[in-house]
Amino acid sequence: MQEIAELLAERGPLKPAEILPELRAVTHRGASLHKDSLTPGKLRKRMDVRVFHGRYFEPRDEGRYARKVG
Repeated sequence: MQEIAELLAERGPLKPAEILPELRAVTHRGASLHKDSLTPGKLRKRMDVRVFHGRYFEPRDEGRYARKVG
């Protein structure tokens, strides 16, 4: 999630489908090794958990997420 938070700080609000191609290959490989390959739906679900708990991300319009400030 730190990698995603840094990406959002650089690029601004993005949709999960826009975030996935920007993630490092090692991140995708790590997810695959845990038999949990990343898809836009799975990434959205994981980010929504963080939003619910008030950590890392804020929801924005049109299904985008931004890095939480403060």
